Amino acid sequence: MFAVVFGLCLGAQLWLMQTSAMRQQARAAAEAQTAGLVRDLGLSDLCVATDARYVRNPALTDPVAPFMDHPGAIEHFPTGSFWSPYR
Repeated sequence: MFAVVFGLCLGAQLWLMQTSAMRQQARAAAEAQTAGLVRDLGLSDLCVATDARYVRNPALTDPVAPFMDHPGAIEHFPTGSFWSPYR
């Protein structure tokens, strides 16, 4: 009985190691493809979020963008809570 359980555990461990190696290779290929796309398109900065224009990129924010609707308006987008108010 011990040999059967040990064999199953060993087989599962080997399968997990093989799956992990395949996923790492796939991730490396995807990162290389993304890096090539960024280089070819000439993209500048990281896009942090896409839901509101004032949280898309901290380097390119518009100081009045959060107040386009109304200065006291309730936050529409959840990522807006991650940024401090403009000073």
